[in-house]
Amino acid sequence: MRINVARLRHIEGSSQDFSFSEVFPSLEIGGEEYVFEEPVNVNLNVINTGKSLLVRGNISSVLKVNCSRCLKEMAYKLNLKFDDEWIPSEYAKQGDEDNALIFDNDEFSIDSRIIEHILVSLPMRFVCSEECKGLCPVCGVDKNENNCTCSDEVIDPRLEILSKWNKGV
Repeated sequence: MRINVARLRHIEGSSQDFSFSEVFPSLEIGGEEYVFEEPVNVNLNVINTGKSLLVRGNISSVLKVNCSRCLKEMAYKLNLKFDDEWIPSEYAKQGDEDNALIFDNDEFSIDSRIIEHILVSLPMRFVCSEECKGLCPVCGVDKNENNCTCSDEVIDPRLEILSKWNKGV
C-alpha cells in the first residue's frame, strides 16, 4: 500500500482520504501461524499539519487462529484504529525518529506500519468464548463436548509426602 502525498504536502490544513484492500500473507509469531481469511481493509485520513502529516486510520480483517483453551480453529475479527505522525525528512530533527515516522519522497509505503499495528493489537491468547472449558490436562478430552473422570488435583511427586501430613500416617 503506497500513499502519494504530493498534492497534500504543499497545502497546510488540507486532508485526503485513502482506502485500500489488500491480501496479506499469513503472519508467524512464536511458532503460531495467523492466516488472514479476508483481505486487510485500510481506511486512512491524512491531514497536513504544517510540518508533518497526521495519519488517522482504521484496519479491519478476519484472522484464522486457534483457541488457547480448546485448540479449535476460530475466526478473530480485527478492527482497530490508529494514529501516526509522518514527518518529511527536511523537517525532521534529531530525536524525531523516536516519536514519528520520517519519509523522503512524496510517496511512501505503509505495509510494514499496518503489520506493526496489527501485531501490537493482538491479544496474548485467543479464546473462542469465555465459557470455554478447554482440554483436560490429563486425558486431553475437550471438556466442552465430553466429561472425563480425571482428577483435577495434580500433586507434584516431590511434595506428595506432605499430602499425608496431619492425616495420622
